[in-house]
Amino acid sequence: MDSPDSTPDGSPDIPAATVKAIGDLDALVQAILKATPASKPWQRQLLVHLSQMDREVQVLRLTISLGRGVAEVGEAAAVLRRTLRTANLYVGGGRADMGTKAAIRLALELGQKIDGLLEL
Repeated sequence: MDSPDSTPDGSPDIPAATVKAIGDLDALVQAILKATPASKPWQRQLLVHLSQMDREVQVLRLTISLGRGVAEVGEAAAVLRRTLRTANLYVGGGRADMGTKAAIRLALELGQKIDGLLEL
């Protein structure tokens, strides 16, 4: 039996607020990627995390747009959430400036918002 938050073919019905949050997260990740130089080792490692986030946001978007099931969308969101947490832990304990730390924290909060919206 289909859940109330899925369409008749089993793909999830994604609310506009979720789509907006994913777009906001994508824009934030792109902005941080552009603003972060690769001159110091911690910046290069952060760029690796950000590139991974960028790929995972795209995978999440594709999973949704292809009408995959709730389980696949949830798995894509979980993978993104793990990368967001890893990046947040990395900058939180490192030499990143306060602006970078705040931007990564905001990205983490957007990821948590996406998770919460996908669970509804």
